[in-house]
Amino acid sequence: MLSARPGGVRETNAATVLDVIRQAGPLSRAAIERRVALSPPTVSRQVAALIELGIVREVPELTHSGAIGRPRVPVDIDETALAACGVHIGVSTTTFGLADLRGRLLADEHLPTPGGGPEDVLDFLASRLAVFLHRRPQRSVVGIGLVTGGHVDPDHGVVDHERLGWYQVPVRDLLAAATGRPVHVDGHLPAMATAELLFGLRRTPRSLLYCYARQVVGVALVSGGRLHRGPGRGSDIAHLAVGTDVPCPCGRTGCLEVSVSEQTVLAEAVADGVVDRPDIHLLHATAAAGDPGAARILAARARTLGRAVAAVRDVVDPDLVVLGGQAITDAPEQLDELRHSFADHTALPGAPPPQVTRFGADVQAVAACTSVLAHLYDRPFALFTAARRKS
Repeated sequence: MLSARPGGVRETNAATVLDVIRQAGPLSRAAIERRVALSPPTVSRQVAALIELGIVREVPELTHSGAIGRPRVPVDIDETALAACGVHIGVSTTTFGLADLRGRLLADEHLPTPGGGPEDVLDFLASRLAVFLHRRPQRSVVGIGLVTGGHVDPDHGVVDHERLGWYQVPVRDLLAAATGRPVHVDGHLPAMATAELLFGLRRTPRSLLYCYARQVVGVALVSGGRLHRGPGRGSDIAHLAVGTDVPCPCGRTGCLEVSVSEQTVLAEAVADGVVDRPDIHLLHATAAAGDPGAARILAARARTLGRAVAAVRDVVDPDLVVLGGQAITDAPEQLDELRHSFADHTALPGAPPPQVTRFGADVQAVAACTSVLAHLYDRPFALFTAARRKS
């Protein structure tokens, strides 16, 4: 369970049944009853309602024929009919994604984040999104998730993003008006951590620290199976001191984000003659080809990230640390460097090495879709009611 469910007893029961099927399906109705504190008639009603919505389906080919009495037909998440659409707006790149109900990415598209005012940007993205979805008519889209950095108010759908120049922008209302679809807004770090909880981990740990690095850095914390959502900028570790000599716009030196951002490592690589233009893919390819200068720059970045992750880990002491973002997933040859740095700097005993998200470079697209899917698993009836109002 990721959040409180204010939708009433019926919706709470449906979400409980759906969560069990997501985690352990395919399951017979009897098997579901053994896992939840609900009566057989209640389970049957909720399963029937979820089948009618197209969220789950019966899987008769998996029925155990040797059982005594009426065959118990398993049910499972229906991955064939519905989909969630996602939009991740980054500082330099915007990503579209389309995922099935198990968070499996069906399609994605990347484009430069357009400049201009937020209304013009969202109108442009809505037009591109319509083309993206028109190419894939086989699925019924239950909603659009929009995730981004900065300060995001998911309840009101409002974003403050200094690096985009967006202040108190009602992104949910603007994109919903432009697309005619229900829109769910979240910060990219909470959405990425939620994607790990719902679809990335075999077992949900008691506590999880999710760390992200690309153009920006940040963390999200899960405790007791719930995402922690504090007030304000709870995931902002951009100005964590990491001991480099890189000046930060804040006036200090050695802040984490400016030390490991793509702009910084590319500026160094161009200045040192390692690459002839600021292209992160070129820098990775140059390192992979054996260039010592490129390897040195990326290794230094990995060591700085390892030190920062160790510092945050020592503060919150989670059961598991998960790493995401292209600063990590696009540089697998530097992962050992990061882990060694983490081990050298963590002060708490028994720290398991950080693991990398299984979503790889798709993490932005999956996270954006997850901002819709989390609503579906938490309040399935409310999500479909909102979708019908928009249709």
